[in-house]
Amino acid sequence: MPGEAKAPFNNTKADIILQSSDNVYFRVFRCILALTSPFFEAMFDLPQPRGNNSNDEMFDGLDVIQVSENSRTLDILLRFCYPVAVKDPALEDINDLEEVLEAAMKYGMEDVEERVRKAMVAPSLLESNPVHILAIACRFRLEPEARTAARYSLRHTAPTQDTLAASHLPNNVIQGLAAYRLNCSQAARTLCNNLDWLKESQTHSFYEWWTNCCPCSSKADVRYLTHGTYPREWWADYMDKTSVALEESPCDAALTKNLEEAVERANNCPSCQRRAQKQMVQFTGTFTEELDRVISKITLDISI
Repeated sequence: MPGEAKAPFNNTKADIILQSSDNVYFRVFRCILALTSPFFEAMFDLPQPRGNNSNDEMFDGLDVIQVSENSRTLDILLRFCYPVAVKDPALEDINDLEEVLEAAMKYGMEDVEERVRKAMVAPSLLESNPVHILAIACRFRLEPEARTAARYSLRHTAPTQDTLAASHLPNNVIQGLAAYRLNCSQAARTLCNNLDWLKESQTHSFYEWWTNCCPCSSKADVRYLTHGTYPREWWADYMDKTSVALEESPCDAALTKNLEEAVERANNCPSCQRRAQKQMVQFTGTFTEELDRVISKITLDISI
C-alpha cells in the first residue's frame, strides 16, 4: 500500500496524484502544477484516453502520475510551487538543494529554480562547503553561482586533492580554481607589502602606531616604512602574520585572525593603548574594503 504525503499534499479535494519513486502519494491540484510548470501544463492539455488500458493508474478515482523524484525531494519541490500560505522550505542540506534544483529544471519551473538558486548562495550553505556548491553550479552551468562559490572558497584553506576528487569537479574547473586562488593570494599579500593604498593622513596622524614620539617599549620597526615613518614593532608583527594568513585564505577573516594579539601587545604601552583597539578595528575595516576591491577584479577562468 502506498504511503501518504504530509499536509498539504493529503488534501481529499485534490484532483490528481503524484507518486514518488519511493511509493508515496502526493495529492495535488492540476491548476497549481500547470501554473508553475510548462511540463505539467502540456501534459494536462493532452487528450486523456480512457478504456481498459492497464497502464492507466488510478487511486480513489484520481489519475496517478509516477515521477522519478523521491518523496523528500518531491515534498520540497511542491512546497515551492504552492501558494504563499505554505512557507518556502528551508534548503539547509546541499544534497536536497541539488535534487530540488534538478527537478525544477526538469519540469521547467523557472520561479522555483530562481528561488533555489538564491538559496544556493546563502552564506550558511556557502560557508559549510563552497566546493560542493561550486560543483553543483558547474553541473547545471550556473556561472554566477560558480563565481560566488569560488569567492567563498577563499575563506577556507585550499581544498585537498581528495576533496576536489570527491566533488566531481571537471579538470578545467579544478585548474581554474587553483589559478584563481593563487592570483587572489598574491594580490592580497601585495597589499601587505605595499601600503600605498593607505592615505598619508591615515599613516601619519590617524593611526597611533605611526607616531615617532611614542614612549612604547615596542620600538619602531624598519618593516612597513610608509611616508618616511616607521610603525611600532607590535603592528609590524601583526602585518607579517596577516600576510601569511592571507596567503592561506585571502579573505577578510585573515585580517582579524591576529587582531586580538596585536591589541594586547599595544595595551602594554600607555600611548598606544589609548586608541589601539578603536584604530585597529578601523584599519582592518579599511583593509577589508581594499582587499575586496582587488579580489573583485580577479576573474575565475573556467568554462562550464
